[in-house]
Amino acid sequence: FPGKDAVYRFLNHAGFAWRRFLTALSITTLNKVNALTSADRVSAFIIDDSMFERNRSKAVEMLARFKDHATGAFYKGFRMLTMGWSDGHTFLPLDFALLSSRNA
Repeated sequence: FPGKDAVYRFLNHAGFAWRRFLTALSITTLNKVNALTSADRVSAFIIDDSMFERNRSKAVEMLARFKDHATGAFYKGFRMLTMGWSDGHTFLPLDFALLSSRNA
């Protein structure tokens, strides 16, 4: 196994293509899960638009103020758009995007 320092350097590397890594990992996992499940099971793509709150942050790039329409409260943070695959029991995220607003 790699050492702890190597893992931290890998996670902190800003130039790494994290979205490509997540997609490749998800597709590999999806193929293994698909082989274990029945062909009769219905699968679906799910698109989720969730809140990613950063209320205590001050100097975060592209931080915006959003309204949570479910509670009526305002929060600082991002909108997190996630696309995933599910078979009713398993959820695998395939891609994501953090969205912000110009009117902060």
